[in-house]
Amino acid sequence: MQKVKIIVYIGVCLIALSNVAWADGHLQIKEKEKKLVLKGKISEALGEYDSHLKGAVEYLVCGRNGKEYESIIVVDATAKEIHDAIKKLGVEVGTPPGYDAEKDAPTSAKGTEFIIYAEWKDGDKAKKVRAEELIFNVKTQKPMQQVAWIYSGSRVVPDLDSDDEDAMIPQAFMSNDLVALKRFDASALFQNPLLESEEENIYKKNDALLPKLGTPVMLTIEVNRKMQLFVLITGKVQGVGFRNFTQMNAKQLGINGYAKNLPNGKVEVVAEGDKAQLDALVALLKKGPRYARVDSLHVDERSFTGEYKSFGIRY
Repeated sequence: MQKVKIIVYIGVCLIALSNVAWADGHLQIKEKEKKLVLKGKISEALGEYDSHLKGAVEYLVCGRNGKEYESIIVVDATAKEIHDAIKKLGVEVGTPPGYDAEKDAPTSAKGTEFIIYAEWKDGDKAKKVRAEELIFNVKTQKPMQQVAWIYSGSRVVPDLDSDDEDAMIPQAFMSNDLVALKRFDASALFQNPLLESEEENIYKKNDALLPKLGTPVMLTIEVNRKMQLFVLITGKVQGVGFRNFTQMNAKQLGINGYAKNLPNGKVEVVAEGDKAQLDALVALLKKGPRYARVDSLHVDERSFTGEYKSFGIRY
């Protein structure tokens, strides 16, 4: 019996050590939440070649010794570590962008969608934003539109370090290109699905929001999964069309649920959809309709139920 206990104890210790190996520094895997958390910083090399690049950026994220001079964020984890960590989330490698010779046209990336957040300290407070907000679109003169990034896993190329001349390896393992802003950049693990990204030099850093170069950043890369949000909005939110405003935007975003006035003057919103859709709705709720005043907004993430078939107003 004592021998069995010792074996069990050793097994528990090995599992714990395995978890620590993934969670003690630059990369954490949160399997239940389907997300990775990465340590990094705002690239100190941004602007290094501005005389040539004119401020244009090509990557949202790269690894160390990647294209840091045209990347917004540099993380400590390598492309291989991120690739292997995503496997632990149960996500399969997608299909990188390529070229269809028969149609004489490029092909888009396919794969699981992810959402990316950046967080840093702003004085005594933590500031967390969708990572796209750190990018400025020179054509629209606004921050980059929020997107769900496509995990393709990068194109494969010959492994020049292998003794096997037929060995192949994801190109990102060598280049450390992680999140590409160009739609057809197959070298990176993640691609931008927006058509606008096919234009040259359309993105620059968003100086209105970007913290100073070298600022430590925590990056969260999260599967765009279905979920429910329970939201309580406080302020001047009754008698100003807040529920109708919520319903209209929820329907446009493809979100189901309801909005309801509460006796205490708050508005309750229950919304179901994928995380990217729900993020967009929350951003709208923070502003509210024209005559509303939103003082605070409490958001609670819950499990997706599928019980709502449309978005209604409750009384």
